[in-house]
Amino acid sequence: TKVPKWSDINNSVGDTIMEFEWAALATDQVVKVRDIIARPEEATGEATSVRPDVVIMGGGAWDRLHVYATDEDRESHRATVKELAKEIRLARSSGIPVVWIVPTTINSNALLTEEKQKNIKEEDMAGMRGLYDDLGVTEAASFVLDGPSWTEARVAESYDGVHYPLAVYDAGAQILANSMDWVLPERESPDTFNAPKPGAMSNPALGVMMLCFVFMGLACFDGFMGFSYLASFFVQEVMPSDLQSEAFGELHERMDLPSMDENATKGFSIGLTTMGGSSGRVATNKSSRSSASVRSGTSGRSATSGRSNTTGRSARSASSNQSSGKNSTDSQGSIDDEIAALLGTTSKRLDDVEDIDM
Repeated sequence: TKVPKWSDINNSVGDTIMEFEWAALATDQVVKVRDIIARPEEATGEATSVRPDVVIMGGGAWDRLHVYATDEDRESHRATVKELAKEIRLARSSGIPVVWIVPTTINSNALLTEEKQKNIKEEDMAGMRGLYDDLGVTEAASFVLDGPSWTEARVAESYDGVHYPLAVYDAGAQILANSMDWVLPERESPDTFNAPKPGAMSNPALGVMMLCFVFMGLACFDGFMGFSYLASFFVQEVMPSDLQSEAFGELHERMDLPSMDENATKGFSIGLTTMGGSSGRVATNKSSRSSASVRSGTSGRSATSGRSNTTGRSARSASSNQSSGKNSTDSQGSIDDEIAALLGTTSKRLDDVEDIDM
C-alpha cells in the first residue's frame, strides 16, 4: 500500500510497535521529543501513546535546504539545535534512549534540482554535520549512527544525490542492531557461574592409560607408542630400530657423528682387534732394534730406539683414532700393511738421524 510522502506511518511486528513520525526540521523535532517525554510509561488508551523503548531520529538536510538562506535563519536554527540537544538530554534522563543519525554523504553531481545543488552539496552538509556536533546534539544522544562512515565509499550509488538503494540502508540498520545491547533490560535474576573444583572433571583411569602409552613409547623408542611393532608382523624391515636408522642416519653423516649402521659397529670391533696384534709386532720391533744398539756399543742408538718405540706407538695411536673416527671397514690385512709401512718410514728416519750423529 502506497502512502503519501512526508506522512506518519505505524506498523507492528509481533508485539513490537513501530511509529514513524515526519519531523524534517529542527523545530519539528523539538516538538516531537517533548511530546514523547510527556507520554505515560504504561498504556492508558492506545498502545502507541506510551513511551517508546528507543527513539531514532536525525536531521539537518532540510534545515540547510529551506531555512538557512539569511543570517536571521541561521541564528534561529542555531538556537533551535541547542534546544533540541537539551530535549534529547531530558529524554535520556527520563529513561528514553535516543539514537541520532548523522546525515549520509551527498552525491553532489547527482542532485536533481538547482535549489539542492545550491544549498545541500556535500561541502554544505559537512558544515551542517559539524554544527550539530558543536552544539551538543551528538553528545546528548545515547548512540550516534555516523552516516558518512557507511555511505562515503558507495556515494556513486546515490541515484538522486540524497537517497541510496535499500541495500545501503541495510548496512546502517545492521550497525544499529548490533549496538542494541544497551537497550535490553537487565536480567532480574542473573545466573551465577560456579566453576568446578580442580580435579572434578578428571578421569584417573584415562590418565593411567595415557601414562602407559607414554612409557611404552619411551621403552620401545617408538613415537607411535609401540604400535609400529604391529606393522613388523606383516612387513619386514619396518622395525622401529630400522626406521630410526633411516631417519637419523643422514643427520649423523652430515654432522660427522658416529654412524648408526651395524656394519660400522662391526668394523670398529675389527679395528680394535687389529690394534692389539699390531702392538705385539711393534714391541717385537723395539726389542730387535734395542739388541742392535747394544751390539754396536752406542748408548745413543739405544736411546734412539726408545724414541723409535715411542714414535711408533704415537703413530699407531693416531692411526687407531683415525680408523675409529671414520668407522673404517677395511680388512685386517690392509690395516697391517698400513702399520708396517708407517713403521718402515719411521725406522728409516731414525737411521738417518743416527748417521748424522755419527
